[in-house]
Amino acid sequence: MTPSPARVPKMFPKPAEPRSTTSPCTSIRFFLVASFKSPCNILLPEGSEESLFFFSAFSRPLRPSRNQFKIRLLSATTRKSHLHERPAMRRAIPVTSLILSTAISCHAQTKPPVPPSDYGQWESLATFREYGGLSPDGKWLAYGINRSNRNNELRVTNIPDGNSKTVAFGAQPAFSSDSRWVAYSIGISESQEETLKKDKKPVPKKIGLLNLTTGELTTVDGIESFAFSPDGAWLAMRRTPPEKKDSNKKDSAESSVSEDDAAAGATLLLRQLSNGRETSFGNVSEYAWQDLPKTGTLLAMIINAEDKIGNGVQIFDVHTAAVRVLDTSASVYAGLSWRKKSADLALLRSKSDDRHDGPTHVALAWTTLGQPSESAHLYDPTADSKFPAATRTVSFHKPDWALDGRVVFLGIAKWEDKIGEPAKVSAPAPEGAKSGDGSKSGDATAKDTGTAKNTDKDDDEPPTVEVWNWHDVEVMPKQRLNAKNDRQKNMLAAWHLDKNSLVPLGKDLDERVTWLKHQSLAVAANWSAYAMERSIGRPAADISLVDISNGARTKIQEHLNDDHYLEESPGGRYLLYFHDDHYCTVNTATHAVINITKSIPTAFVDRESDWTIKQKPPFGVAGWTKEDAAVILYDKFDLWQVAPDGARAVRLTDGAADQVRHRYEKLDPEEEWIDTSKPIYLSLFGIWTKKSGFARLKPNPSSTLTEEHLLWLDKSLDHLAKAKDADVFEYVEQTFVESPNAFIAGPDLKSAKAVTNTNPFQNSYAWGREELIEYKNSHNERLQGALFYPAGYAPAKKYPMIVYMYEKLSDNLHRYNPPSERAYYNVSTINSQGYFVLEPDIVFKPRDPGVSVVDCVTAAAKRVMQMGVIDPKHIGIMGHSWGGFDTTYLATHTTNFFAAAVAGAPITDLVSNYGNHHWSSGIAETDHIETGQQRMEVPLYEDLQAYIRNSAVFGVSTMTTPLLIEVGDSDGTVFFHQGVELYNIARRAKKNVVLIEYAGEDHGLRKKANQIDYQRRIFQWFGHYLKDEPAAAWITNGESYLDHERELRKLKTASAKN
Repeated sequence: MTPSPARVPKMFPKPAEPRSTTSPCTSIRFFLVASFKSPCNILLPEGSEESLFFFSAFSRPLRPSRNQFKIRLLSATTRKSHLHERPAMRRAIPVTSLILSTAISCHAQTKPPVPPSDYGQWESLATFREYGGLSPDGKWLAYGINRSNRNNELRVTNIPDGNSKTVAFGAQPAFSSDSRWVAYSIGISESQEETLKKDKKPVPKKIGLLNLTTGELTTVDGIESFAFSPDGAWLAMRRTPPEKKDSNKKDSAESSVSEDDAAAGATLLLRQLSNGRETSFGNVSEYAWQDLPKTGTLLAMIINAEDKIGNGVQIFDVHTAAVRVLDTSASVYAGLSWRKKSADLALLRSKSDDRHDGPTHVALAWTTLGQPSESAHLYDPTADSKFPAATRTVSFHKPDWALDGRVVFLGIAKWEDKIGEPAKVSAPAPEGAKSGDGSKSGDATAKDTGTAKNTDKDDDEPPTVEVWNWHDVEVMPKQRLNAKNDRQKNMLAAWHLDKNSLVPLGKDLDERVTWLKHQSLAVAANWSAYAMERSIGRPAADISLVDISNGARTKIQEHLNDDHYLEESPGGRYLLYFHDDHYCTVNTATHAVINITKSIPTAFVDRESDWTIKQKPPFGVAGWTKEDAAVILYDKFDLWQVAPDGARAVRLTDGAADQVRHRYEKLDPEEEWIDTSKPIYLSLFGIWTKKSGFARLKPNPSSTLTEEHLLWLDKSLDHLAKAKDADVFEYVEQTFVESPNAFIAGPDLKSAKAVTNTNPFQNSYAWGREELIEYKNSHNERLQGALFYPAGYAPAKKYPMIVYMYEKLSDNLHRYNPPSERAYYNVSTINSQGYFVLEPDIVFKPRDPGVSVVDCVTAAAKRVMQMGVIDPKHIGIMGHSWGGFDTTYLATHTTNFFAAAVAGAPITDLVSNYGNHHWSSGIAETDHIETGQQRMEVPLYEDLQAYIRNSAVFGVSTMTTPLLIEVGDSDGTVFFHQGVELYNIARRAKKNVVLIEYAGEDHGLRKKANQIDYQRRIFQWFGHYLKDEPAAAWITNGESYLDHERELRKLKTASAKN
């Protein structure tokens, strides 16, 4: 009789997952004293029994005893069941009685951590819409492989046989509708692109074409864009246009008023894919296939030649090979627009005069092109006596068809009078050159007043002054950045084809007007009365319905808290908006306004949001059911189907019971309504377990929906997609240990097949693992953190730990991090250097963001200390931007708790920063500080002490944590003086602080050399303070400017030689 294997708890994981990447242990030490009634088996990983030594204390079997011992294998390494890995093959070893003391070395014990020289090979997966995803027939998958060294590639895999085609630097794949072809752009290496840009040479553009039937690859050089015909039989390819002869750029003040400078024309190639034959058209600036899925045969083209000879719009019919000129003139054409699922086409033709800046536009439209009922329409605003004075139609608002084809929506804007040409100004003398009076240009003549000598150039130049007035709704830096967009602001107007009349729908530029599908109405959100409120983070608006036949308005809601949550139903029968924590509908026919959620026993607003805004955000809208019969809303965990009159509400899912968040997966990007007669797919996420999966709601005979769970794993599952014409589904699966891979399955998502295999070489290296921890702050709030173990973790050792923080980061538990020397805060890279990494959740209290950071982060760190796996005297902290605020505040407001800190682009002084600008967007920081991340709620002058209490600079006197500050001197998000300010104050206080400044860098480092340098310095800093490694010279002695210059010359010389 074969003995039964003894159970070995927690040593071998359950085979719950489809793929394994590493062995679950690095070192296992067994201490066992046992006697057995009969021989038994110990199950061990295959290959480990040869290192097992038996020391028997008995020369013969023991006599049977009632006091039997269960075998227990003790291992700190395998305390936790590794759900992410398959069990190794096991073999049974019979024993009778023994005393066992041995070490079993699993294969992972000898694996090295990933060295920096190997980072470059690591892969990330890019799939779905941005990378092609599934072919319409579900037999092919196009996806990108992005590597840490930027040697990216495109792969197109045949799902049935697993064979792939690989294209270096391929991107943006698109399948033909018949699934016979895939086209894609082809780039060049990062180094090649940098060289070309440095030499001011154009970066070449080309495309590839793969025949999915034969496997033949074709490359076409010099192609800027491409598009398949609706039936997939033709490919249109537009060549890169030649550079204009006059390449001098216009002054920024004039750059957008002349719309006669339309997109340059270029050759358009039209290839018949079945035989490779090509037809070419010259000077094509725009092209668009008829929007008639799988049956459209018409290709519209705008011709814009440099000399304007032959300009016009043409139609090519691929079935008849006939070219037809619809309109031609010496004007500039723009804005091709096909009505969906029709043969209706609209566009604009420029019309200029000598009195105005820029042209107005004549609107052209054709309905039922190529059919007996075809008709042409033309609207000339200069010939319409009712058209608003000093107004023009503009080309930067593309014509937009109403669904029924009766109306085309255009943009109108103020038509400015032409300004005379500016006088020519002689070129300034070179710096330091002598002027006519013998003096050098730029000499100061009145140092105490800051004035300088006049020059001839000064006499000809206008003043450069800008007036910043307190009445300005937008501050001047924002106006300057938005100048181009502001010049293109326009108001919506409706061109009624049957009457050939234009009805302005917009009133002013401080509103957004959107036409409603299937209705003769538009909705206007006007914020002119609240413009100043919007500029400081309080986006109120008045909401009105607009009759598109005459422009008449009916106001339906004054002072809506936030118009970002305003939307219309697909059929246009209702408006939906969120106000005072509830959803309201507006019946667009009766104008009745109904609060549809006030009686539902749940909250649709995220009351746990810690943002200091008047209207807390709602959880969102999944969509509407057919014919606008109901809207499907989200609460924290579930989906609710709610009647638009509020009469009925049904909860469709049951996520609240297990605190599992359910969200709708839109599998058809062109879908208008949610069809409840078909299965509805949902994503699932356990907010406390971090497990994820998918479910579906299935219709049943009682006309209700039944939830069916399909997948539920202790992993990250996301990016669910479906083939357009087949029941083939795709999703991506990953953990911190398992590299992301795409899986293919049927509608029930069972028996999924992996079609990618990223980073197969990972098994050759030691890797960390993840663990979810829980803790509470001083307010007794339940919080979590993602804890990542060092690669090659040994339980007998205490490790240093780095806390990386921002806001709530525990959801990163199953996020895979490919190691990289350019991602300077990369968790896997830090793990490979022998550190634990903790990413904790932080909840912020109004007016106390800094105090909240100390409360939450120290609690998280103490929880890990209790686990006994880290050295409590060697804990570092790190963060960037808002995480930099967290880091500097902790460094200056905790004493002898953290051993070192690294803060990138930090906010350090809320008092001084309150008067600053967010330079990349131009907005004043008052908005960001009061209602944004800093959550200060009120202006500086209303609670100065709160601003002081939460600023790092005011805690410098008690600072004990060595601090490294990183800044880029061109940072447009956090003014780099914030870092400099803390450095200067801490330096004055004789605190251990070092600042590293990267010239020409913005909020995040872009230059490869700087990315690598910063990561290197982070490890040197933490290596010294957390691992007692010798300090680099720059840490202890600094680096003088002259030494820095000399080092740069050495590097440049070495680079030139290479």
